[in-house]
Amino acid sequence: MSWKKGLIFDLDDTLYLEQQYVTSGFGAVGSHLSPEPEQAALYAQKLHSYVQQFGDGRAFDHLLEEFPQATEGLTVQQLVEVYRSHMPTLELDQVWREQLQKWRDAGVFLGLISDGALIGQQNKVNVLELESLFDHLILTDQLGREFWKPHRRAYELMQQVSGLQGPQLIYIGDNVLKDFIAPRALGWHTVRLRLPGQVRELLEPASEEARPQAEARSVAELISQLETWLRSAG
Repeated sequence: MSWKKGLIFDLDDTLYLEQQYVTSGFGAVGSHLSPEPEQAALYAQKLHSYVQQFGDGRAFDHLLEEFPQATEGLTVQQLVEVYRSHMPTLELDQVWREQLQKWRDAGVFLGLISDGALIGQQNKVNVLELESLFDHLILTDQLGREFWKPHRRAYELMQQVSGLQGPQLIYIGDNVLKDFIAPRALGWHTVRLRLPGQVRELLEPASEEARPQAEARSVAELISQLETWLRSAG
């Protein structure tokens, strides 16, 4: 198929709020530690509280320290593996599902580029049924950790698969640390979706190279911007 334009999306905190996955993962860890629902819920709640209280990325370390008997013999890495490998409870908003299908039916190339541990990202893709909505998905961990964003490799591969270049493509993401550097360098248009509840909602880009060319504060606003871009794109 010959496409004239393409929309390439990030996954986490773009097509769904990443907090959904965190809640699901903490629940899986809680259930791993105890078959009792109330006790499992307590462990999950504690993990959330550590994130809020400390914000140091060591929630599992704090859990092991506070509950040595319940976690005896377990390591942080083992809890991380439970978190990453669990089948998450996630939901793709119906607005996204209908809009993506509409674009695809209209002949727009749809791609997805996402970082993260492969097993976790693949589980998200499966649960959200994204393979039926996108023409091509690149989970960068398949290429190797060194090719995670902001490396260009995944973006270059998306150009090869789609047959589209630079101004024919637009990247939609949330992370101003890494999402927009490579596509901007390749001449793509870039849009930041900035929503309440995103992990990096308040973060500002550290350099001009990392700054997206446009920003949307709601899914409706983003869809409107993309529709305008699609009408004007050559």
